[in-house]
Amino acid sequence: MKRFLALFLAMTATAVLVAADPVDAVRQSGAGWRQGAIEQNKALLEKYLAEDLVYMHGGGQTQDKAEYMKAVLTGPSHYEAMTDRGTKVRIYGKVAVLTGPVDVKPPKGELYRVQTLEVYTQNGNGVWQMAQKESVRIPLK
Repeated sequence: MKRFLALFLAMTATAVLVAADPVDAVRQSGAGWRQGAIEQNKALLEKYLAEDLVYMHGGGQTQDKAEYMKAVLTGPSHYEAMTDRGTKVRIYGKVAVLTGPVDVKPPKGELYRVQTLEVYTQNGNGVWQMAQKESVRIPLK
């Protein structure tokens, strides 16, 4: 009976995870990599950034995953906060596109806003990972 109950609970938990709204899962991944960048947390960045990441900054600099992680994890934190200001998520099978404004607060300097385009892919473990990021600075409103 205990085995049956354990199996039932495991199957129920798996069903809940599979049935979870993919939009929420993409938002969680977006929040996860941002938190990883703010905290300089290598494990979070590894989890939420795809191996073939292409990260294009608002100023035009482009980095792959290794270059981005090295830059973010080196020295003092580059970010104090990154706040989603109403991004939208569209799902296309195992690909998702996140677009919208994000406020960025560096530890030194003024808050600024970027319009972001992030492309996520779902890996074999069901985790949404950012594969492409592009942003441009826009006026604060």
